[in-house]
Amino acid sequence: MNLRLATIEEFENIRAFYHHITDWLDTVPYGPGWKKDIYPSPEELTDALTKNELWVYELNGEYAGAMVVNSASNEGYSQVKWHVDAKDNEITLIHALGVKPEYQGRGIASEMVKHAIDLAKSKKHKALRLDVLQGNLPAERLYPKHGFVYVDTVEMFYEDTGLANYELYELPL
Repeated sequence: MNLRLATIEEFENIRAFYHHITDWLDTVPYGPGWKKDIYPSPEELTDALTKNELWVYELNGEYAGAMVVNSASNEGYSQVKWHVDAKDNEITLIHALGVKPEYQGRGIASEMVKHAIDLAKSKKHKALRLDVLQGNLPAERLYPKHGFVYVDTVEMFYEDTGLANYELYELPL
């Protein structure tokens, strides 16, 4: 597998990776609603890099995919009746999972999700959770393929989308 933890020295390259994806997402009718330097923000990227939470998938000497894996959730998660009863330190979340358009369709996102599942299991966490902006069709198809179960739709605020409906998914471990 070509997936590894990124380092703080890669900040500018990772930022450029996310800018590339954001530019492409502006051309498609579905997507997560990301905006350059708002989500993921430079501060979020730096934080994830310094905490060893940002993973990159390399192919042909460049970043083909990236994601953040940690236990930080939006306050909207507390509004939901989750299937698994777990404290914040007993769950893993996937954030900002993206694959460059030129590498899509090769199973990279699936490999990244499988890796996040393995990370959560290695920490003996009870569940893996995430949210998807309603209408983000690729994500709505990806996660159920890996056993994630739709839990609820909740209105949540993020800097890039404002107040919007997010579908919440959970994978019991």
